[in-house]
Amino acid sequence: MAVQPGGKDTLILLSGRTLAWTVYGGDLQVNEDQEPPAVVFYFHGFPSCSSEASQIEPEVLQQRNTRIISVDRPGFGNSTHYPERRILDWPNDVLAIADHLHVPHFYILGFSGGGPYALACAHSIPRITGDDFDETSNGRLLGVSIMCGAYPFTLNANGMMTELRVLLAAGAWLPRFATGSLFDWVIGRAARDPDPKVLEKAMDAAIMKRPGTEKTAWTKPKIKAAALDSTRGAFQNGGAGTATELMLLNDWGFELEDIDGRGIRLWHGKLDRNVPLGMAEQAAELLPGAKTHFCDETGHLDMVFHIEEILDNLLGRACHNDE
Repeated sequence: MAVQPGGKDTLILLSGRTLAWTVYGGDLQVNEDQEPPAVVFYFHGFPSCSSEASQIEPEVLQQRNTRIISVDRPGFGNSTHYPERRILDWPNDVLAIADHLHVPHFYILGFSGGGPYALACAHSIPRITGDDFDETSNGRLLGVSIMCGAYPFTLNANGMMTELRVLLAAGAWLPRFATGSLFDWVIGRAARDPDPKVLEKAMDAAIMKRPGTEKTAWTKPKIKAAALDSTRGAFQNGGAGTATELMLLNDWGFELEDIDGRGIRLWHGKLDRNVPLGMAEQAAELLPGAKTHFCDETGHLDMVFHIEEILDNLLGRACHNDE
């Protein structure tokens, strides 16, 4: 099926839930005389939605003959809220979309709060085991890259912004209705305000507390527009999805040690205050075989400046050969 780039598409699962996504970079299917594109599933941050991936320039994808399928997680954007979900349910949602779109093999790119979901896929989706893989094998996953990923909060969080620590603690100890109301009061109301300047002003103020490199990223119209739009999408239906996800970020349902780290790339900014570098360093130790790329003079929001290098690294090799 031809899916128009940049437009929302949806799939209704047998359970009745709706999954929504946006395709970036061009059509998924091409003419027989053209080389099939590489397909990358993009997992957005928290709280966010699929339009976050619009910050990636189309030319970057077209030059690499790559398509991004950016998916709204349940409760965000146009995907149905699913309060009983677990992080380990996510791989089945991804495979449902891949099957629906006739995508046999794919890569995964997770940003920030999308990191745990990328790792869940590395945990549960069969991987390609060689460069010249057998088309009849059950392997689906070619490689995983995580940009400024969230990691278990039991790891070294020294340097994390105080307000973020408070919100994460609230997710661990308060009932979901309370955290949903809190997030909706803090961000949701501004995100749904008919005056777009209300959210922009609030996010402008938040960015002023970030490292200088992130302030520079915020001056880029495409990055700022993607952040604002994806935040609006995250709260378009209230704060329930955010509350559920915050609870799940405090209890992944699996351990990093359960994952084969080969074929996983961890990209992290040394100036990151959302997820301090120490968390990524400790996570890497628990993922034997994972490759780390710790970027100087880089925070959280500005990791997108490295997107070409990240994509080239991700698309260059299948899982087991990144040694």
